[in-house]
Amino acid sequence: MIRRLYQVTLVALQIALLAHIVPPLAQALWRGVALSAFPESPLALIQVASAAAAIAGGALALAFPAFALLRHRQRGQTRFGGLPRWSVALALTGAVVFLLGAALNGAVPLLVPANRMAAVLTARPVQNAGLALMAAGVLCAELLRRSIGVPRIVVVSHEASPQRIEVTHPPELATRLA
Repeated sequence: MIRRLYQVTLVALQIALLAHIVPPLAQALWRGVALSAFPESPLALIQVASAAAAIAGGALALAFPAFALLRHRQRGQTRFGGLPRWSVALALTGAVVFLLGAALNGAVPLLVPANRMAAVLTARPVQNAGLALMAAGVLCAELLRRSIGVPRIVVVSHEASPQRIEVTHPPELATRLA
């Protein structure tokens, strides 16, 4: 069950990163590119290339939870077995805190007008804290994952005839004929 909750946390983290981090990052990148500052200059090309590299790098960094989820779906239980328990707990705690902030934000219209501003001013920091805890837990879990070997599974063919095993040592376990 914890494995499934961790995978749901990866999905929630991916959505939260896209909803909360991408808009301010895009706005900052847009403000950072001043194309009219260097008209007809090679510096404008450097500026555009730098902005494109920042967008590509940011997209890869923000897609980390999706990559981790794909690896978990491919490897199954063995991948989850190597994750440190404390980091999984941190990620799940962050998801709960994030959901509490989102629930508080969603409940703002239901509150009496006197309490709405306090809820609005509290919900966003709680969501940010949950997002940070989720991201920290997932990053630590995936980076500190231990390599655990695939368990050996003995496959017995259905066509194999049952064999009798004779025990001779130690003498008290020896198979005796009646």
